[in-house]
Amino acid sequence: MKTKLLTSNTKIDKSMKLYPEYEASILQMLPGKGVCVNYKNCIKECLAFTGFSKVYKTVNQARQRRKDLFTDNLELFKKQLTKEIRNQVKRAIKKGRKAVIRLNGFTDIDWNKPEYYIEGFTIFELFPDVIFYDYTADANKVINNEHSNYHLTFSYKGNNGLEAKSLFSEFGINTAVIDLPENNQFKPIRSIQGDTHDFRFLDNPGSIVWLTFKN
Repeated sequence: MKTKLLTSNTKIDKSMKLYPEYEASILQMLPGKGVCVNYKNCIKECLAFTGFSKVYKTVNQARQRRKDLFTDNLELFKKQLTKEIRNQVKRAIKKGRKAVIRLNGFTDIDWNKPEYYIEGFTIFELFPDVIFYDYTADANKVINNEHSNYHLTFSYKGNNGLEAKSLFSEFGINTAVIDLPENNQFKPIRSIQGDTHDFRFLDNPGSIVWLTFKN
């Protein structure tokens, strides 16, 4: 059975209702080795294992199938992803909207690496009119991002505090923080309520994005 790569979720649907000018989707694969940075430090708290996935086994089964295709047949994965993005762009144009895609739902893949090139281009270069966005715990990915159509929000994980402070203070990179008492040091800084919508590319630069802890 062929599993669709680009889908939606409750927050993406909510975001499109708030901002109907965008046609959005998300790529959701199970986290783990090969698709996440320092996955051992945060896999237990990963959102992939909360919400509907705790009730419906088919949710994470589909996420696993996408990951299996990614790890077992990358070329076929890239071919299918390219086709789905092109179809989404066509739908967006037909509706008079802008195509928006979040490539890392529960993963932290660096799509700029040569092995992920498609037809000799990064996916961001191949689709320059698509808005891509992600959360990432990879500081290098944030610093080295040269694509104007790829917006990255750094994820504070508790063990990457020095990187988070450096990216925020020196580069004004927005940083996502879970709203817990131990993270109150970020409270005085200009804040955004990240649960309102998922479209982080709309956030003002130099902000802390607060997210509710989910279990």
